[in-house]
Order: sequence, then C-alpha cells, then structure tokens
Amino acid sequence: MNSLKTVPNYLTLIRFLQVAPICYAIIQQLWLMASIIFIVAIISDLLDGYAARTLDQKSALGGFFDHATDAIFVCAGLACVAMDGSVTQWLPPLVILSFIQYVLDSKALSGQKLISSVIGRGNGIAYFVLLGCAVGSKTLGFDSNVFSLIILIASWILCLSTIISMFDRAIALWRSSRNAT
Repeated sequence: MNSLKTVPNYLTLIRFLQVAPICYAIIQQLWLMASIIFIVAIISDLLDGYAARTLDQKSALGGFFDHATDAIFVCAGLACVAMDGSVTQWLPPLVILSFIQYVLDSKALSGQKLISSVIGRGNGIAYFVLLGCAVGSKTLGFDSNVFSLIILIASWILCLSTIISMFDRAIALWRSSRNAT
C-alpha cells in the first residue's frame, strides 16, 4: 500500500483542503462558516492521529503531512484574523519559522520522525486554541473590547513562548552536537 493512501492521511487532507475556505470565510467575515470549518478541522486533527494508531498506519511521512497541515492551517487562519488586528501580525511568521526549525532539527526531510518539544507541543495546541477563540468570539458576538484585548494579549504571549521554544530547540541542538564531538 502506498504510504500516502491511508485513512489518517485522507483525514489530514480534509484539513489541508480547508485552508482556503477558512481564509475566505474570515476575510469575508462569514463567522459561522469559519467556525464550522474550524470545528471540522479540529475533528479531522483528532481523528487522524487516532486512526493512525488504531489502524497501525503511522509513518514519518504521515506525521510530517499532519504537522505541516496543522502549521499551514493555523498560520493561514491567524494571518487572516491578524488583518483586522485581532492577533498580532508577528505570530503567523513565527509559527512558520518555528515549524521550519522543528522540521530541520528533526531531520524530517530525510525521512526521520518529527521530534517535538514540550514547549513546542504546547504552542501547537495554543495556536489552534487562539484561532478558535478569535473566530468563535466573533461568531458568538463576544468581540467586546475586553475579550478582544485578551485575545490580542494571548497572541503576544504566544509570540514570546514561540521564541522561547525556538531558542530552547536551538540550545538543545547545539548541546547535542557538542556532546557528539
């Protein structure tokens, strides 16, 4: 069986194909549509990992596809909500830079399994939570000044934790290369 043609990868593909629609919905301020797309993306993200473990269809390529899709989905969504100032414009580029570092550190391009860090995993979840809060607050009409400020502050905190995570990964890589010599 081709390692790409698996149930988990088809579930990940669903999320990947939702990148453009969620961007469209956010830009057009179709908040209910954006929320539904976001919920479907979350469900596909939860199910793809479960399916990979249950069906024994885990692979380094599938893991890379899943994580890359997550990074693209949240980065695109956050970039769109950043257009109206809901989150800082610095977060989407940091998400991508952090993901690139994650891939390079793990040597995923040479077929190795991605190696996550505690901070990086927490940030990955927090990116989804922040995007969900930004979209959900607009859907539910909770975009008051106080709630909007909380979301904006949370985006700045995520910028800081992303930078910390990137430094943590760089230091760990430096130490491991130093110990190898």
